[in-house]
Amino acid sequence: MNWSLAPTERVPGRSLAEGDETDEIAATSFHPSPIGGGILIGRGADGQLRRVVIATGTAARDPQPGETWRVTGPSRIHAEFGPQIHARVSLPLLPSGRTIVRYLATNARFPGVGWKTADRLWSTLGERLYDVVRSGDVDAIARVIGAERAISVVTGFGLLADEVEVFRWLDRYGVSPRTAAAAAGLWGRGAIRRIADDPYALALLEPWRSVDERAFRLGVSPDDRRRRMAAIDEVFSRRWKAGRTAATEGELTTYCSGVLGPRCAVSASQAVCDAVEAGRIIRGPDGLLQGRAAWFMEREIERILCERLAQPRTNVVHLNVDEAVRTFEASSGYPLSPGQREAVRMAASSPMSVLCGGAGTGKTTAVRAVLAASDRARDALPAVDQARFGQRQVALSGRAAKRIAEATGRQASTVSRFLRRLEAGADPIRRGLLVVDEASMIDIPLLYRILVALPADVDLLFVGDPGQLPPIGPGAPFHQLVKAAAVPRTTLDIVHRQSERTGIPAVAGEIRAGRLPDLPRFDPGRPLAPGVFLVPAARGGVGEAALGVFRAMVGRPPALGRANALHDMDVQILCPLKNGPDGSKVLNEAVEREWMARQEPVPGWGLSVGSKVMWLHNDYGKSPLRGANGEQLLDPVSGEPMFTGFINGALGMVCRLADGGAWLEFDDGAADRVHVADLEHLTRGWAISVHKAQGSAFRRVIVPVSRSRILDRALLYTAVTRGVETVVLVGDPAELRRTVKAPPGVSLRPETLSLDLPALP
Repeated sequence: MNWSLAPTERVPGRSLAEGDETDEIAATSFHPSPIGGGILIGRGADGQLRRVVIATGTAARDPQPGETWRVTGPSRIHAEFGPQIHARVSLPLLPSGRTIVRYLATNARFPGVGWKTADRLWSTLGERLYDVVRSGDVDAIARVIGAERAISVVTGFGLLADEVEVFRWLDRYGVSPRTAAAAAGLWGRGAIRRIADDPYALALLEPWRSVDERAFRLGVSPDDRRRRMAAIDEVFSRRWKAGRTAATEGELTTYCSGVLGPRCAVSASQAVCDAVEAGRIIRGPDGLLQGRAAWFMEREIERILCERLAQPRTNVVHLNVDEAVRTFEASSGYPLSPGQREAVRMAASSPMSVLCGGAGTGKTTAVRAVLAASDRARDALPAVDQARFGQRQVALSGRAAKRIAEATGRQASTVSRFLRRLEAGADPIRRGLLVVDEASMIDIPLLYRILVALPADVDLLFVGDPGQLPPIGPGAPFHQLVKAAAVPRTTLDIVHRQSERTGIPAVAGEIRAGRLPDLPRFDPGRPLAPGVFLVPAARGGVGEAALGVFRAMVGRPPALGRANALHDMDVQILCPLKNGPDGSKVLNEAVEREWMARQEPVPGWGLSVGSKVMWLHNDYGKSPLRGANGEQLLDPVSGEPMFTGFINGALGMVCRLADGGAWLEFDDGAADRVHVADLEHLTRGWAISVHKAQGSAFRRVIVPVSRSRILDRALLYTAVTRGVETVVLVGDPAELRRTVKAPPGVSLRPETLSLDLPALP
């Protein structure tokens, strides 16, 4: 059934509310807000200057100067600016009459076209200009303004016309402006035909329930084949978001039945069979079912890894590994263990390899030695090859990238930033080495992007701990790499980070092996004693008990201006959960309320001078780099100002009030002033998730443990190994033992990725 209605008919969606007014605004400027939306200023249909407040989500995109927008909403009086329309709906329109002159002269769609050129077009063609542009008559326009600018006018106007038509058509059916913009960006004018043919195409962009209900209103049957195929896609989409790349037939049938609901007369098992027959899903040799995208990515990963392992070595000419190791030991003053020496030999002789080991076993030191050996291999190459040779270090999070850069003394970046540069051709590396740190957090899509983008002559070294947390995204490829016999691997097992006297390495090793040793009770009289301790607490009382441990460790709330002493204790609460009485949200509020009570508040922020905070967004325009004279440093190549950047996951402190905002300093050395618009990227940092803590270390760690969907052995092991001196587990001992004894969640993910790879002939 085609999704089409008469032009004047409208499916119930947004309607005019009492007090709403509609106006057509010829935009002269748009002032975006840092949190989305903004202020549109322009001339209304009566020629009077109007201001329109456009909130986030009420416009398909930001208005551009010269465009005409139809806005609908109530008019309210602003104390300074007078009447303003607060738009509930905002849609761009095609210009009409002489407004096309302003549109052509001021809109960025038309490079090289200014007021004189636009006026000349209007004076020559008048109202005919619209027909000429719509018909794509480049020659007629070129005779007035030249061929290059004529192409610009026809192309830019055509893009607007397509966009406006899609927005108007989808608005008629109550589709949100944001979804309409995404549909136009994906399919252009073809969005109309695509969605008319299959209303469920919008399930890519909107929640299933919204798309399903709209399709029913338009007369789509619950048994419609398009609906059944879309339900299969929806199930795989949900499982993908939950970290699963495949499903058994039984699982898929059960989940599909839940999506289709009781209104569908066709059985879910039949829907699955139809989807397999149509090639919508693929059945593997092991019987597991996959969506086409997941199947393709995993097969490509297998193919590329197989080719990498079989390719001849090109990066090592005459490298004496033993000599490289001795040179590194002499320069660093650090003797390598046998395992670390083996890691250097492995990385120097393999186009792809894996370095794994538990937390604190010296993986970073081994990486330093590998990089030093890679330097020597580069120096042995001809000059022309040296220019194309390089080493790169990447990690999933900005915080982890900062840590490995500090530990190795070499630059590092996030995986996404490295890939953006590589895919844009901005990174010259063609030979050399890529070190992927915290590789246990790399999921299938990210590994696929790395392998596709990376030049074949750049060696790969994956570094991580399979006992720590698996990826949040789909799959667990690092765990497969560790198990693959065809992939060279070195495992380090001597713990260096924590002193043996603390007992942390021994307890962590037991947890990793699926056993929980008997732990001594935490003694509030000796709160800073080294070791791993237990505070028994029943469900519902875990959060309060964790606060009691924090109180014993840090003492009373600090006096005004003395919050640094609290931070110097380096006590970190690590939570499996965000919400609930034992979650980070409640614990953060409780610590802030009690221990910041005497500090100077930041007005209206819920923070004080001395508050511990965490930054939640990579912002590379923060924290200017300054020279010894205090002036901001400029990039020697581009001349642009240079910044340290605020990194997602960085912990820091509010240091002082500053010009209507606050001055923040983070533990990685970055510092800058922030304002109220930055609050969406800021949260309290007294209690953080275990995921955010991966790759970090703290002197003292408190772990409130309550039953949850994500609590497993890997999460508990990761939390315990974040502590350097003292770790306190708070929770039900029986629950802790069950958690440690049960297999980690990653082992329950159905896997179709096979890395038992044969060598190519």
